[in-house]
Amino acid sequence: MIAMKVRRLLPRLVRWPKTALGRVAFGFGLLFGIVVAGIGLIAGSVWMEHKYPSDEEGMAILPRTQRWITRPIVAALGREIQSHYRRTSEARYLETGLSLAETIGRFLDVDEDLVTRRELAFRLAREGTPEALAALEAVLQSAATADQVFILRLIGRAGNPATIPLLVQMARDPAKKAACGAIEALGMIGGDEATARVATILSGDAWPRSSRIQAAITLGSMGTTASRLALGDAFGAMPSPELAAEILSGLGRYDFEQVAPTFRSFLADEGADGALRVVAVEALANSSPDAVPYLIELARADGDAEVRESAAWAISTQPGIGAFGDPLVDMTAVEPEEDVRRRLYEAMLHLPGLPPGRILPLVLEETDTAARVAGLNALGRAAREHPGSAETARFDLELVPELRRIATRPNSLNLQMRAVFALRRAGTPAAGEALAAIANEAPPPVAAAARNGLAAISP
Repeated sequence: MIAMKVRRLLPRLVRWPKTALGRVAFGFGLLFGIVVAGIGLIAGSVWMEHKYPSDEEGMAILPRTQRWITRPIVAALGREIQSHYRRTSEARYLETGLSLAETIGRFLDVDEDLVTRRELAFRLAREGTPEALAALEAVLQSAATADQVFILRLIGRAGNPATIPLLVQMARDPAKKAACGAIEALGMIGGDEATARVATILSGDAWPRSSRIQAAITLGSMGTTASRLALGDAFGAMPSPELAAEILSGLGRYDFEQVAPTFRSFLADEGADGALRVVAVEALANSSPDAVPYLIELARADGDAEVRESAAWAISTQPGIGAFGDPLVDMTAVEPEEDVRRRLYEAMLHLPGLPPGRILPLVLEETDTAARVAGLNALGRAAREHPGSAETARFDLELVPELRRIATRPNSLNLQMRAVFALRRAGTPAAGEALAAIANEAPPPVAAAARNGLAAISP
């Protein structure tokens, strides 16, 4: 019924031109409208994802639309841009005007400077013929370490699996940089065979320590299921603390859901190496946002203050923590260590809309200067977002003068700058007056930061 009504109304709304010229003009107009609408959709998606990120809870204004439309558009656009630049950068290695035989001949010509001919390695690696691979091996065996590393990276960028045996051979090179460059190139090629070779290096006791560390770094950057499993197996084999730290850092790059059992099991043992537990927590700063509830759990209850501090820092690096404002404030109120409280205040900087009334009582009780200034930064942001509140008025009256004193009197440069940043974040008239005074009274770097802040908040 509805379709029939639409078909009846359509001729009244859109008049199809009677002449051929009119129909052509109508077609061009329709095409132009579609193009403009497409460009508008892309531009609107980029603007919306920048202004109101869909992966930050509380920021997205059209959550479902952004999740299913704008975010995929922006992601696809980013991939296409990266692909374009990659093709452009690789073109100069391929479009030499030389045949393969001529390329091999010039690459092997010892009378020509290797710096000028080493770029031909990309073409040879991409071709992957026996003659090309033999030429690459011959030059790699005699080249200086810097040239070896350059050539190995080009081989990796070429992405040809036929070069894997050559790279494995170079990974045994006694020169540390050349071996690590070969392992890095294997990671750039990717795929099951390259992953297996890198995993063998990581788990092999006969390989040099530097090569095993590079293997852990490489597997962490590959981002595949196979590389993640290889890292997990290597960690389960109880490696040395140094190697374990790199493995944990690599595992931290994967989605938390995939690596949670490993991290939960290790961090549950408070008798484990303390420094390694800190590394594990900080590695989760690179994981997915669903790591935040677990990080909050650690920041609240772990018995090691350094682990709690690292967890608070990792929380501050994660996007979309707006839903966790209440737990962060509650944890700060009962946390006995000032360094942990400082990190919790820094996490609060990423909580849009947090009422200043939640922060002010905590800051007023702080006796540690660094933690207090961190709290004043969080309070400054909240004051800007609640300009008419009683807490903002108290911030202007009591705490702005304190920030001015910290910025202008003998203190560490870090504290002085953080005091200026708190005023800049507040942006109130009283904060502006304090910045103007600091610009005239403070040491040059602090004065410059105050002037820049004053310019930013001035109407």
